[in-house]
Amino acid sequence: MMPDFTRDEILLRACKALVYNFANQVKEGRDVVHTRIFNYFLHPEDRYVYYGASASVTGKTKNHPENAVPCAVLIDECFRLLKDGDLSHDQVARLLKKHWKIVKITKEESRKLDFELGYKSKMPEGWSFEEGDTFERFKLGKIELIPETSSL
Repeated sequence: MMPDFTRDEILLRACKALVYNFANQVKEGRDVVHTRIFNYFLHPEDRYVYYGASASVTGKTKNHPENAVPCAVLIDECFRLLKDGDLSHDQVARLLKKHWKIVKITKEESRKLDFELGYKSKMPEGWSFEEGDTFERFKLGKIELIPETSSL
């Protein structure tokens, strides 16, 4: 019989596996990871990390799935914390779990985040992985997000 795991438990297990993988790379002196690693560790990714959509998203808009915190930032921050060694692997995994969210926004909002604001692969200046708001980019871009109640 297959064990029953909640979506939250599956997400945490995937985060722990990713952090373990990243920690091995730190030990080996390599830290090059493709940002699509998240798609492979948890598939379909949005089934587990979907947060909600922009208030501008409708059935008629061209929409775009967007990582709340860019994947490059998630990876870089995990590597930074693992190299610092101040947090346990479980603590790093829990931070990853906190910030690994996908939202649906319009293509226009995506262009605004990526090119007008310059947040395609980075978070706003002064943002902290340990304490920061996962949705800071959207707040600064004045993009209202509506959480999906079934995902909370």
